[in-house]
Amino acid sequence: MRRLQHLLCGLLSAFWAGPAAALEDLSGWQGLTWGMTGSQIEAALGARVTALPGRWLYGGAYADLAVEEVALGGFAFTGYLQMNAETGRLQQVLLERRRTGALPAAFEAVLTELQQVLGPPSADCAQAKTGGQPLDYQITWRFPTTTVHAKFLDFSTTAVFSRDPEAELDPLVIERKVRRNLRRFMPRRILVRYHDATRSELDPGCSQR
Repeated sequence: MRRLQHLLCGLLSAFWAGPAAALEDLSGWQGLTWGMTGSQIEAALGARVTALPGRWLYGGAYADLAVEEVALGGFAFTGYLQMNAETGRLQQVLLERRRTGALPAAFEAVLTELQQVLGPPSADCAQAKTGGQPLDYQITWRFPTTTVHAKFLDFSTTAVFSRDPEAELDPLVIERKVRRNLRRFMPRRILVRYHDATRSELDPGCSQR
């Protein structure tokens, strides 16, 4: 655990040192813009869109459409198209890579590509948590239209991980169960979120996570 923490801290330091041109704005994600309906998304992405087996509920959002094999940093991610629960319109795209594929080297490759495309990040946050909480590393790019977060999570600890059933829903979490922090239940994850920059609740900042 400590070794991984040191590795990722070094990775973030090296990442910040690399030069890149700044991008003025980002309109959305791969031809999608915020506020699109499901029908508009399907028309824009065509055969790339697949239907999920049911509706996946997130905090204040849902996803029933996904995009498989999204390439980022030379690795494949699954993209979940998250719709606002009240309006039924697109508010966030969540790219996820988990289990044995979520390695620090993969995260480094993702950060490198994002910096090449987006330019220097706006903020970074590195928190080594205890008491069953994950190691949490996040880089953020903020633009007038879109905010992008790249996050590395490692839930593998010896402590018990639980959530208060009355706690506010987390837009990144599907299931809300009490489990032991075993690797088969809580693997490492690499998450990249693209969301509507006006949705401030999706960008809580480092100190509030």
